[in-house]
Amino acid sequence: MNLGMPRRAAALLALLSVTTLSAQAQLGPGGTAAQTVRYGCDWTNTTDTSTNNTGFLDSTATYTVTSLPVNPGNGARILIRGKFPRVRYFSFQIYDGFRPGNFVDSVPDSTITPFGGVPPLANPAALPNSSDYTAVYQIQVVFRDAPADPSKRAPNTLYAGARAPIGVLTKTLLYRTYLPNTDSDGLGGAPLPQLIYDGPEGRFNLKNTPDERACESARQANDLLQIFPVAGVGQNQARVAFRPVGGRGAGVFYPNGDSNYLRAQTGRLYAPLIVVRARLPQTPVQPPRLVPDPDVRYYSLCQNDLNTSRNVGCLADRDLRLQGDGTFTAVISTPENRPGLARAEFGYNWLPFGDQLNGLTVLRQILAKPGFAGDFARAVERPLVPLPRTIGAFAPDITYCDQATFTAYAPSGGAALVEACRQAG
Repeated sequence: MNLGMPRRAAALLALLSVTTLSAQAQLGPGGTAAQTVRYGCDWTNTTDTSTNNTGFLDSTATYTVTSLPVNPGNGARILIRGKFPRVRYFSFQIYDGFRPGNFVDSVPDSTITPFGGVPPLANPAALPNSSDYTAVYQIQVVFRDAPADPSKRAPNTLYAGARAPIGVLTKTLLYRTYLPNTDSDGLGGAPLPQLIYDGPEGRFNLKNTPDERACESARQANDLLQIFPVAGVGQNQARVAFRPVGGRGAGVFYPNGDSNYLRAQTGRLYAPLIVVRARLPQTPVQPPRLVPDPDVRYYSLCQNDLNTSRNVGCLADRDLRLQGDGTFTAVISTPENRPGLARAEFGYNWLPFGDQLNGLTVLRQILAKPGFAGDFARAVERPLVPLPRTIGAFAPDITYCDQATFTAYAPSGGAALVEACRQAG
């Protein structure tokens, strides 16, 4: 639900989704499309790689979605009340416009001021290994444009925008959670937040919305939050490389405004193995220690089917085995081609390629700290500049490799292996 797709596929998905909503809008009160969702719906759909594996998802992520009115007017707002989940990262983000979703605004956990519970004054996002905090929060969704000056934002406020493009029937609210604690479920052991309408008509929980039929229509439409199969071909050895993709840019499917990516198109017909090597930034939890001032909130390496957008597998930062120089080296292959040395005990990570011919290999960063030299946003801002010039030592390597070269050079470490594989190709 994060990475790019061709404009043709996006346009087709947009047309199908809007057509579905329009056809079912007559179910709403008053029988007009503009009243499809008068007050807003409770959460309509939850998806992850086990339930709706499409859209280049990260395997540690869970997405929960609902539909809100374009603008209920009269100063009405939506309140989001919940308990901090025991996850590495969570956020609320809002979109308008046609599929694949135009990013409007984001409230990441690091900006939410909690009230009550434990710890009462600290954001539990800074304690991702904790299992005993009970802090709660309230966020308001206001139907106004966000201030141009970020310092003028109201606290705990998600700005939905005052309007939407012509023909748009609803806005989409998305609740993301990433990497739950090991003793928790995908939602971090916390119930889904409450959604409460607060306006001239009164204050009521959207779980008891008076517009059940319209929300069922929205539920069916949200089932379409998926990517159609995309035609694409992996790149050969001369062209395979990571390229930056921004989390708020065009051509990104329901983009996460807190994320940036490096992605490479890969094909398993070019060689039996793909080798990726990169320096791991400091993240909040790098077993067995906690990092007080991490470079990024979350980092992962994922393999996806390029043509279907299906996730094949991911390695989150806490699961990556590092070599002595602070880098990790991962091998991507079919199970039958996995080398015997491509195992954690030998200092290597492994991911399956998938059963398709072409793949998309993705490095994901969420919430890089200001000034971090390896922030992928630096590459996104200058996409035509070579990665070593924009993110320095954090620029990753990717190359194809054959079994004999891997076996011969793997004992020498990732740097020697990557160079040997590249020369052999």
